[in-house]
Amino acid sequence: MGAEVKLELIIEALEMADDSVSSYLDVETGEVRSITEEEFDLAADPQTVIEELPDWQREAVKLARSIHEQEGKRYLTLPDKFDVHEWAIMDRFSETLKDARLRNDFHDGIRGAGAFRLFKRLLTEYNLWDAWNRFKQVELRQMAIQWCEENGITFRQL
Repeated sequence: MGAEVKLELIIEALEMADDSVSSYLDVETGEVRSITEEEFDLAADPQTVIEELPDWQREAVKLARSIHEQEGKRYLTLPDKFDVHEWAIMDRFSETLKDARLRNDFHDGIRGAGAFRLFKRLLTEYNLWDAWNRFKQVELRQMAIQWCEENGITFRQL
């Protein structure tokens, strides 16, 4: 299709996924580009004059316009926060815990209000941050590989 992509760039974009930022793969260069909602709004507004924007914003708005015009051709949308679904990753992590008490604490902790906050507290309480970070990296790597394969993207792992 185009340039070979560093898988790590896609994984980094998956880690950053949130409501206000969208990430795209430029299939011609292999670069991953991220654009904020504000930059897309400015790009879509016909009254936006690029030359009147601050220097730091000009390139981003130009890129947003280019992505809008060439989405699905030159730029492919990377999975967003809903595709990443961190809660499901947390649930799968809980399933890997061998100690039944820990597993139950985590299962109970991620259900209901404040699930993300409680999950982080449990990671600290049981000293499982390293295990969680390793698990999440494996999950995101698998997601990135699957996305590349589904989109016919050639990638290299570092």
